[in-house]
Amino acid sequence: MLDTLEDIDLQKFVAALKGDYEPLSARIRQLVHSVKCECEGVTLHLHFPTIVQGKATVWELINVILDYMTPFATHRQQIIELEAQYGKISPGQYRVQCERMKQEANNVFIKAQKAANKNGEAGELLLFILTEWVLKAPQLLAKLPLKSARNVPVHGTDGIHVAYWPEKQTLCTYWGEAKLHSDIGRALADAVKSIKRAITSDKQEFELSLVRRNIDSVGLDPKAKSLMLSFLNPYGGENYNRRVNATTCLIGFDFDAYKALSISDGDDEFSALAADELGKLAPRFSASLARSGIRNQYIELFLFPVPSVADLRDEFQTRIGWNK
Repeated sequence: MLDTLEDIDLQKFVAALKGDYEPLSARIRQLVHSVKCECEGVTLHLHFPTIVQGKATVWELINVILDYMTPFATHRQQIIELEAQYGKISPGQYRVQCERMKQEANNVFIKAQKAANKNGEAGELLLFILTEWVLKAPQLLAKLPLKSARNVPVHGTDGIHVAYWPEKQTLCTYWGEAKLHSDIGRALADAVKSIKRAITSDKQEFELSLVRRNIDSVGLDPKAKSLMLSFLNPYGGENYNRRVNATTCLIGFDFDAYKALSISDGDDEFSALAADELGKLAPRFSASLARSGIRNQYIELFLFPVPSVADLRDEFQTRIGWNK
């Protein structure tokens, strides 16, 4: 079936939102595997920091992912307005404006984390990056500026992303949840609880309403805005029925297998250990979903084992200027 003009427009609008994540390929490795989840609609991913001389390059990873804090924590319209100043103001003035926006993004992240009683973990930023990079699903609405606004409590999912599904020729909305725990069992349990809460009708309507109310911050032109809203408004026609709902979930956890690596080991040696762990975790995740009654739900599960969640958190907080 040939694409309709609307389908072509949708692909074009979503593609225009995508960022460049090629620099991450040297810092984050993806495990290639054949492990399947027994629950239909669930896809398992496992990523890890690049291994050099038997060690995970966590410090280098944090430095790179911080380059994406601005698009994560800033409304797209603000970024578009700043980019429009390129060439119109002096190089020095443009550099200062970019630095100010980056610092503001860090401050927004810290304020939002404190408002939500969180402790400044990198999980939400990692999930944002992996969703955009791996799933080719750009963030539609930056929630952090909303979460950090005074007297405007914004709870719910950690991220709102969109992608074009060529197989179904429609829009897919991804609702993100990020969990970092030293214990993988606790992380899995917490993630499933959050997924179950996020897919309820009232929670999804809250998220959709949030996007509709703040659609002007996305920076879409009138045509793109109208088309996007037709997929997000339950009273707007058949496009709402065509839209696919999916959940993205990042689980970061302590992985003792890092201690088994020797100085000559690299990504390949670690991948073998990670694949074995994934084979054990897949049935546990399936069983947890079944016990919670979660079915007929698309879920993209990103597992991210690290040597120490606590060390990752501490280094990340230090780099963004979190006053501990």
